Amino acid sequence: MNVVILGITPIGIVLAKYMLEEGHDIHVVDPSAESIAHLQSYVDVRALQGDIRDTEVLREAQIHNAQLVLAVTQSDTNNIVSALGLHTLAPKARRVIWVRDEQLTGNNTLWNNSPLEQVMLLTPERNALHQVMALLEIPLAFEVASFLDGKIRVAGFRLQENSPLIGKKLSEIDKTQENRTLVVAVERDNQTVIPDGDFVFEDQDNLYISLLAGRELSDSFEFMGLEQSHLRMLQTHYLIGGGGRMALHLAKKLEEAGIHPTIIEKGRNRCLELAAQLSNTRIIHGDVTDPALLQELIDPATSYIAVSGNQEINFMSSILARRLGAGRSITMFDNEGYIALSSGMGIDAAIHPNFTAIGQVIGLLRDCDVVDAHLMMGGRLEAVLIRLDHSAVMIGKPLHQAGIPKGMIIAAVMRGKHFMLPDGNTLLRPNDLILTVSDRQNKMKRKMRQLITPRR
Repeated sequence: MNVVILGITPIGIVLAKYMLEEGHDIHVVDPSAESIAHLQSYVDVRALQGDIRDTEVLREAQIHNAQLVLAVTQSDTNNIVSALGLHTLAPKARRVIWVRDEQLTGNNTLWNNSPLEQVMLLTPERNALHQVMALLEIPLAFEVASFLDGKIRVAGFRLQENSPLIGKKLSEIDKTQENRTLVVAVERDNQTVIPDGDFVFEDQDNLYISLLAGRELSDSFEFMGLEQSHLRMLQTHYLIGGGGRMALHLAKKLEEAGIHPTIIEKGRNRCLELAAQLSNTRIIHGDVTDPALLQELIDPATSYIAVSGNQEINFMSSILARRLGAGRSITMFDNEGYIALSSGMGIDAAIHPNFTAIGQVIGLLRDCDVVDAHLMMGGRLEAVLIRLDHSAVMIGKPLHQAGIPKGMIIAAVMRGKHFMLPDGNTLLRPNDLILTVSDRQNKMKRKMRQLITPRR
């Protein structure tokens, strides 16, 4: 696919890197030579220096051949203007823009019945908020991807040394259809494994399992040997580090759930603003890196959630909170170096807003009906919810005969209003929603697309 990206920002770099790995033809436009050099130190793409509003520059970037255009500059106005201008410059291209101002995103007049009506909005901050809430709802999970408003989830858990799974083959584990747990992926020594029956579990494996609406979480906890009563949502104290927009939205969500969180914010004026907008949240004027302050607020029942706009502060305060005895620490950052270090430094879960943007655009890059998608495991694992066409090749075949390539698994199936964990004998039907989980090998994905896409 021919893709044009307007603006070199952290979210633009993540999107460019992913799409290049997918084999798409990428052109990038940005006015800054320094930004272009920075981008090309990460990925080998065609980059053009120039004003993204200049039609001549856009034509030079092959905008007329583009099938997908993403406007992801730091300016909401520039992104919106670009989307409007592209309606004539690239009428066949699907358009995606990044807009952060809530007064703009909530303006129905702007988006409805206008050239912007068919434009997709990237919402990494909103996506990250949903991920935080999902993590808070599932004790001990270090990563959660939610589909269909949480009716299907893939969640990551770390095996402890006393787990009954240690040393056993997956095929040896006694599971009944009623309460079985489906392990869809394992991370071991930074390697991704889609396990088969011969896979043997080891201490400190990171297991990714399917969770479905209507099934008891306690069954999966028992399967993995995890403590079921640890950090239940209503038994936990929630301490939010930083008082920015994310903290405000998170506190409102917690208040709606009947929970009274605490926010630590360094700016006095911002504290007053937060107090005026929140009714059941304690606001503390202070520094989240102050050990004495955190010591007063933290106990083993505390979940610390670092969502300030400063990645370094989030990283440091999360480590500090854990060392001071917090039961759980969740932090938000996109720095890949921090992502790699976080678990080893005691951080229980990390939220990566920019990765969520990839999930939003995956459906635009595929020739099948993608309902939703997420990247997990630092971008190495891909979970995609797909609606099967009536003429898909795999329809009517038991999964063990459907030709599903090694490195991919069907993690869940939704048929009508019914959710199921599939096994080798499951027969897929037209209009089934299937959740595929894969380790992102391009060769393997090409084979899977042949099974999912309609017969020609």
